[in-house]
Amino acid sequence: MARPLRIEFAGAIYHVMSRGNARQDVVLDDADREKRLDWLRRTVETYGWRIHSFVLMRNHDHLFVETPEPNLSAGMQYLNGSYTSYFNRRHRRSGHLFQGRFKGHLIEEQGYFLEVSRYIHLNPVRAKVVARPEQYPWSSYRGYQRANRTVAWVTYDRVLREFGVSRSVARQAYTRFVRAGVEEPPPSPFREALEGMLLGSDTFVARVRRLLDDRPTDRSVPQLERVRGRPPLEEIVGVVGEHFGVDTTLWLPGRRSDNASRAVAAYLARRRFGYTAGEVAKALGYQSGSSITRAVARVEAGNQRLQRTVAKLERILH
Repeated sequence: MARPLRIEFAGAIYHVMSRGNARQDVVLDDADREKRLDWLRRTVETYGWRIHSFVLMRNHDHLFVETPEPNLSAGMQYLNGSYTSYFNRRHRRSGHLFQGRFKGHLIEEQGYFLEVSRYIHLNPVRAKVVARPEQYPWSSYRGYQRANRTVAWVTYDRVLREFGVSRSVARQAYTRFVRAGVEEPPPSPFREALEGMLLGSDTFVARVRRLLDDRPTDRSVPQLERVRGRPPLEEIVGVVGEHFGVDTTLWLPGRRSDNASRAVAAYLARRRFGYTAGEVAKALGYQSGSSITRAVARVEAGNQRLQRTVAKLERILH
């Protein structure tokens, strides 16, 4: 699940979602859709954003945005606040239109542009609004597919150059890439996002962690505090081992363990306290980061008793 974002720095890249309050519609007709996109254009121009992809749905929208200046919050307040004022005037209503603070993910500069862009463009297909993304007019996809449908305030180059220097060849290749996602829907690129917020390599997570270490504590976003303020890995191992009554020195690389204890330790270290997959694998004797992914999935699929155990151990470690 996407989380509230409070991490801003120059050049940051985000997937941002704004959802209607209580899942209510944020656009009622095409006039609203045109106005919503017009306010997005104004926001891009005012705050100097680079929009790589967008989709406007009935009760929410997705943006793939790069902020050359650390101004995501200011820009989103301008975008959503301005549009809410318009919407309330036009439809003779009052109160909040959007569900609290916008949600989203902070994304590493390398390695995720294609998957995030495709995820956004396939949103209308996943929602069964259309069968193919080019049938949906309220996204940036048509501008990727055909040069004569580009929007001046959308930055297409960063995604397209992943397919080569020739713009026409890149458009064709990107179209095939997206269509492949229609035929065989890919998993969400955000399934591995750390604390539901950070999508990137161990190096990227470490960089964000250093940024957080220099900033005041923000208890309103506990996910961030778990990334920053966390017990040492040795303590996590010790507390879990003591609870389950296991000898953690036997957690060795290549050694299979059917006991849930090591998976619980991996889950707590990775999901609850923000350690990188590489750090967790080394500390717990797993062979690779993919082994950590499987261990985390095992705990997430566990029964209620296991979930209560995890919650209890997390409270002890805090």
